[in-house]
Amino acid sequence: MITIEIACNGYTSAVNAVKGGAHRIELFENLAEGGCTPSAGVMHLVKQLELPVYVMIRPRGGDFHYNTHEIDAMLYDIEVCKNVGVAGLVFGCLSINGTVDKAINKMLLDAWGGPATFHRAIDRSADVLQAAHTIAELGFERILSSGGALNVMQGLTILKQMQISLGHVIKILPGAGVTAANAKEVIAVTGCTELHATCKVNVPSNQGIGKSVFQEMVQVSGVEEVSGLVEAVGSKQ
Repeated sequence: MITIEIACNGYTSAVNAVKGGAHRIELFENLAEGGCTPSAGVMHLVKQLELPVYVMIRPRGGDFHYNTHEIDAMLYDIEVCKNVGVAGLVFGCLSINGTVDKAINKMLLDAWGGPATFHRAIDRSADVLQAAHTIAELGFERILSSGGALNVMQGLTILKQMQISLGHVIKILPGAGVTAANAKEVIAVTGCTELHATCKVNVPSNQGIGKSVFQEMVQVSGVEEVSGLVEAVGSKQ
């Protein structure tokens, strides 16, 4: 069975992921910048749902080279995740020259002491395949990647190479632009057994509340979109 992980930017998205039949949640906030660490309150709420929750540890948007204060913040957030009791973490740190920062990543892994996914920081690395080998050696459970490309369809060849060379020691999780329409092709080409998707839809915010001039749209993971992806790969439970 293909495992479907839904990237959820809050409690509503997480609830919709459960309703749509997802198998795992990646929890974060700040979708516009690729995700940042969610609040302890949101972690607590989503932890009550029936799916394993992996929390993103990322103090800000932008690059993945962090200063001492940002690392301290990440270490504190890891302690929060321990207290909440989430299933795993999602993070990744690069050095200034675009390689995987072994020392910082090991520090965070040791502080956590549990399963962790190295996120799409790998796609910003100078050499994606070399970075993947380093990540596997560090002891990460999984690599979330688009193959170093802007989206998963452009990175299929690299993802296939990652799966062939490392799939026996670390899980390769294709993400960035995965949909019900292309999911089967991603699986067929790469040979991976997990997929990562946001399944986002636009919904109106504070409809009927306050001044109409402030009506706006927000993005959440959609039930039908999640369900469609699950059904597309035959993973409906």
